[in-house]
Amino acid sequence: MNNVDNISRKTLFSLTIPIFLELLLVTVVGNIDTIMLGYYSDKAVGAIGGITQLLNIQNVIFSFVNMATAILTAQFLGAKDFKRVKQVISVSLVLNVVLGLILGGIYLFFWRSLLQRINLPEELVEIGKYYFQMVGGLCIFQGVILSCGAILKSHGRPTETLIINVGVNVLNILGNGMFIFGWLGMPILGTTGVGISTVVSRGIGCIVAFYMMCKYCNFTFRKGLIKPFPFKIVKNILSIGLPTAGENLAWNIGQLMVVAMVNTMGTTIIASRTYLMLISNFIMTLSIALGQGTAIQVGHLVGAGEKKEVYNKCLKSVKIAFVFAFVATSIVCLLRKPIMSIFTTNPDILAASLKIFPLMIILEMGRVFNIVIISSLHAAGDIKFPMFMGITCVFTVAVLFSYIFGILFAWGLVGIWIANAMDEWIRGIAMYFRWKSKKWQNKSFI
Repeated sequence: MNNVDNISRKTLFSLTIPIFLELLLVTVVGNIDTIMLGYYSDKAVGAIGGITQLLNIQNVIFSFVNMATAILTAQFLGAKDFKRVKQVISVSLVLNVVLGLILGGIYLFFWRSLLQRINLPEELVEIGKYYFQMVGGLCIFQGVILSCGAILKSHGRPTETLIINVGVNVLNILGNGMFIFGWLGMPILGTTGVGISTVVSRGIGCIVAFYMMCKYCNFTFRKGLIKPFPFKIVKNILSIGLPTAGENLAWNIGQLMVVAMVNTMGTTIIASRTYLMLISNFIMTLSIALGQGTAIQVGHLVGAGEKKEVYNKCLKSVKIAFVFAFVATSIVCLLRKPIMSIFTTNPDILAASLKIFPLMIILEMGRVFNIVIISSLHAAGDIKFPMFMGITCVFTVAVLFSYIFGILFAWGLVGIWIANAMDEWIRGIAMYFRWKSKKWQNKSFI
């Protein structure tokens, strides 16, 4: 177990760069279906865009286990308590497998009711229903991949998760090409074919991720690790994960409510938002990577009792991410016409989308505070304050003002982007002052 010493010697960027490349590939994998379907049909893009927002709920539920796993593993590694590291890994895998089976059943049998609740037009429901059933029904693959990825990164092995996602990405692209463009003589199946491709690539990725996690984290699953069942580990996972899940779940439910508003504005606006969200996902990848890299260091330092070094690491990461967000969104804004032309030539979609890009600069700069500082607060054990602010702001700011600006004032996507920018900035400023207060210093789980 040399991982602790290795991580203590690693710089922020040596951790961040592999995580950034991994997240970039995860973003590509998560959006490759949308990107490639753009060459097939804008309506297919609209269908998958609405469905993806609903499927994000599964990632939120998996993430509450994975985030808690990463935090506890990092702190126990810092404390050199290797037995509890193995117990955390075992419990994490068991929980995500169980959650994957439950969620898969819900998606598989209640798909129509779920899609109707987000006001997805019936035409788009028919286009995307088989994709939703397949990708949602077999979400257990995604749960295991995410769990193994979190464990590998907490052991200072972000490069291995990058390799896994490269493989999944390549397989997904090849599969999509076969079923969208008819490569190798395969039938053109549209969204159904994309669903097949996504499930197969994730299934293979799941097997590889588990193998690499066992190999590089010196882990072998044994019944003795969960007998007697380590309820204290479960309690710690839940004490970290449930508030975090509440925060993320509230945000995703809020976004589903916003999507339901967008879905009343017609297929042009639905497709426009899908493309804009895809671009935003790419922009925020470095901020997320910096947040995760910082959180790994924070968790290990807190576990080792070296709290004095923690404070400045987070603030330095915020400054770097803030500058990047401004530069990246400004470049994207300047190049918005050629960027949008990659996805569509529909003049109505272009007209609705292009005016949003200046607002994207404001929103993404505010989002930096939340991405980086919340990751560090979680790694230090400060869970409840981000949860409270997240749940409060998403409904009283993002959802409420999306309705006021987007629906009542009839500003459409412009109003919705303004409302979401308000939410990010209010929460971001609150997180900044929380970190400056140092109230997180006495909330470690060790």
